[in-house]
Amino acid sequence: MERLSGVNIRKGESFGVGFLLVLAFLAWFFRPWLHGIILGLYRYPITAYILILLIAAMLYGVKAKYTRTSKDKMVTSALGVLLVILIFVSFFTGALTNTALYREYHPKEVSSALALSTTNIRILPKATAYRYAVDTIEYARYTLGAPHLTIKSGSPVWAFYIVPDGAWNAIRLKDKGVLFVSMNTTRADIERVENELQVGPNMQIFDNLEWKIYKKHFLIDPDLPRVLHYEGKIYIVVPYISYRFRVFYTVPKWGGVIIIDEDGNIEDLKPEEALKDPRLKDFPLFPESLTRDIVEAQNYWMDSFLSNIKNLWLYHKNQIELIDVSNQGNRQPFLVIANDGRKYWMTAVEPYGRAHGLAAIYLMDAQSGEMTQVKFETPLTGPVKAIDYVKKALPTFDWSQFRAVEPIPVFLEGTLWWRIAIIPNTGSGVAKIAFVNAESKDVRIFEKEGDVKDFILTGRVKPSNETQTIEGVLKAKYSYIQNGNTHWILLIDNQTISTSAEDLSEELIYKLLILKEGDRVKIELKDGRVVEINVERG
Repeated sequence: MERLSGVNIRKGESFGVGFLLVLAFLAWFFRPWLHGIILGLYRYPITAYILILLIAAMLYGVKAKYTRTSKDKMVTSALGVLLVILIFVSFFTGALTNTALYREYHPKEVSSALALSTTNIRILPKATAYRYAVDTIEYARYTLGAPHLTIKSGSPVWAFYIVPDGAWNAIRLKDKGVLFVSMNTTRADIERVENELQVGPNMQIFDNLEWKIYKKHFLIDPDLPRVLHYEGKIYIVVPYISYRFRVFYTVPKWGGVIIIDEDGNIEDLKPEEALKDPRLKDFPLFPESLTRDIVEAQNYWMDSFLSNIKNLWLYHKNQIELIDVSNQGNRQPFLVIANDGRKYWMTAVEPYGRAHGLAAIYLMDAQSGEMTQVKFETPLTGPVKAIDYVKKALPTFDWSQFRAVEPIPVFLEGTLWWRIAIIPNTGSGVAKIAFVNAESKDVRIFEKEGDVKDFILTGRVKPSNETQTIEGVLKAKYSYIQNGNTHWILLIDNQTISTSAEDLSEELIYKLLILKEGDRVKIELKDGRVVEINVERG
């Protein structure tokens, strides 16, 4: 009987060991699905310590309740004290991380101006680029992934993965390719590259991009996967963040770059290897999300983390805030190009509090991660207030149908301007492009792309008294009444015309009223005013 009992015990132990081995294998194989939890515990190790102590304290507490030995009670009390200490320490780990991050990344150079490129200024906002791109998709089982900024032939473009639409298609189909939309024009300048990807975003399950990345390199935070079109092939470039372990906290750093080709082959490059790779020349490699963390860490400039906590809670000396215009889905930093061709992550910051002036602009080299700062001798207007000045400059504009988006900093002849796009709520075009002088608050508003580019090149408004003809298909017609006057905005192909009843004859008003979407129109303007309307029914 005893022998039989021993055999059963050994069988039970063997079954338990086997079950644990199977469980461990499944956890290892499906580890990409556990990435968020495990990386969270690794990034914030004090959380793991607290959980372990909490479980241990509960187990010893239950044991002490039944055994009532002094040893168990002592251990339970000690664990409780340690738990309280760790919870107290956890309130300071954020300051410890940011203080260490500031010591590694802070501006090595401070200047008063930046000579940005005058040929690669972002004109087309993200919402309009997405509308242009999605209107070109004619595949029943495909849609577009989220837009992202990338570099193609040395110029910034909006890129969209062509991805399977729906859960079932995501399992069965592959990503079909990529759409590129130029951001240097208000027109729908679109290029489609249809090279099937064996690994990519939005596919499921084992060909999913994140699944492959976490199988290759687990304890990392991938940045946005950007498209690289090199020698006719599509590559997915994913810079990533890794973490230096510091017992109670971790410090983020640029860990490297992962490259996936069309066939699904994966390369994991160290930063120095990525900088030497000819495919990645002039491509943004430094993680965008790490740039934002570094700028926020500039508030931790004092010698110790305790001094930083005291300053941020009480004094707010040299404290800054990142500026994100709300509800636009396009956060800082912005990718910009300097006159020498170098790419930068640009982040504008305001002083702490209710002030909306511009405190500084931080520039992170998008390749090397070298940080510089642009400071100004005189108080300047920030992007939030710049949008207010644009709206004040257009008092009769119907802002219920339009919105001002993406204030981008531009330096023209040493002067900082905010470039702001005015688009319909539908994103179906660009109605106007505005520039706000950050020092004088002067507002310049343009409707023609040529005038925008002339202003960028010269810093001056080009006088015009010639007759202009705009011809194409009427995509949209908006109208609104303000101060007793009817206003119209016409989107013809990708060009915009604004006019009002007080500037039109009765004949032109009638022609304008009967216009319908889809009509082919030919409109003549002189000195910016409509002088003739001809229509051909669509």
